[in-house]
Order: sequence, then structure tokens, then C-alpha cells
Amino acid sequence: MPVQVADNDYVRFVFRPVDYYNGNQVWSIINPVVINAVNKLALPRFSRLVLDGGNLAKASDKVIVTDKIIADNRYQFNSDGDVIAELEKDLQCKVIVIPAYPNEATGHADGLIRFVDDKAVLLNDTHEEPEKEWLKQVLAILSAHNLAYHDIPCTVEMDQGNAIGLYINYLHVGNLIVVSQFDQKEDVKALEVMNKLFGRSHQVVPYNACWIAEYGGVLNCASWTVTEKS
Repeated sequence: MPVQVADNDYVRFVFRPVDYYNGNQVWSIINPVVINAVNKLALPRFSRLVLDGGNLAKASDKVIVTDKIIADNRYQFNSDGDVIAELEKDLQCKVIVIPAYPNEATGHADGLIRFVDDKAVLLNDTHEEPEKEWLKQVLAILSAHNLAYHDIPCTVEMDQGNAIGLYINYLHVGNLIVVSQFDQKEDVKALEVMNKLFGRSHQVVPYNACWIAEYGGVLNCASWTVTEKS
């Protein structure tokens, strides 16, 4: 789906995820232009960048993407910097690039990190995992951009074939936050984290998302949210 840049400004990227989308699988892909038209939203402008919506974690003045965007677009730009400059032009905000998580098929940012506000992010708690070098790199990048971080539980195993345990992939609509629950002991901790960060300004509700997670994503993966003038 298109990414909302402003009230009546949407940009649609090229959806061509060769790493995990192939002809051997059956996918039902909707037409984003039709969805915009049916909902009486402004039609999107088009970008030449190859980029999945799941690889965008956005705040009001900045966006975080993984370096998968570099790999997917290097063939059509002269340099990595040109790729980022193009994305900044499309989204009209600062772009922060973090490394994709090792051996994770999608290369998406929304399964790794989410903005709490313009000054802080939520980050999967990977302190006990073997990929400490990834965490070290990400924390250095956050520090360089003056971004604080908060841990949220993460029990996803890269080879399990589903997204059970991916608490960071919650749904945020207005002042409502829906937190995935997976019949795990970490469910309670994930709710505690979300209530601590958002409870004063948002309604935080749990939702058993095991059935969605079996398909490889959770609530943010399965939704498209837009902001409309009241």
C-alpha cells in the first residue's frame, strides 16, 4: 500500500520482494490505487524505489529502514547515498538506515523497531541472542541520532516459519494500541511495556494474534493506517 506523507499526499513504491515472494507461493495482492479511490483518498504519486511497506518505521520527521533498501536498489543508482537521497525526497523526511537482522527473510524494519515518539523507539530485546553485533550496531546508530530506546520482549525464532512472539508488530490507530498476545509468559511483560509507554495517552488492549502470526506477520503487517483530518 502507499505510504502517507501528508494529509493528501501518498507515495507508492515498487513492490518486488524477491527474497521471500516467488511464483511457488499463492499470494492475493490488492490494487492500492483502487483502495485509495474507494476510500476517497488522494491517488498516490509513484516512486521508482523498490521498497516494502514493512520496511518503514516512521515518525513525524524521520523514518527508519533497514539496509535491504540499498541491496534492492543498488542496480539503478550510482551510489548508496543516491538511494537514500531518493527516499528522503519521496518521504520528505530524514532517513535512518539500520542493518537488517541476520538471516531474517523479509529484511523489514517493522519487525525490529518502532517509534514511540520523535525522540524514542521500541526495540526487540535481543540482548541474550547470539547476534550481539547487530544490536551493537543498531544502538550506535540510535545514539548518533539522539534516539532513546526501550526494550520489548521478542521470542521469535528465525527458523520457526511464523511470527509468534513478535510483540513489536502491534497495531497503532489514533489513541488505540492493540498488542499481540501469543499464549506465552512474555504476553504480560509486553503489555506492561506498552502500558508504561502509552497508557497515559492511549487505550492499550490485548489481542490473541496466534492465528495471524501463523502466516508470517502480525497486526502491523496485516493493516494499513492513514491519518485523516477530523
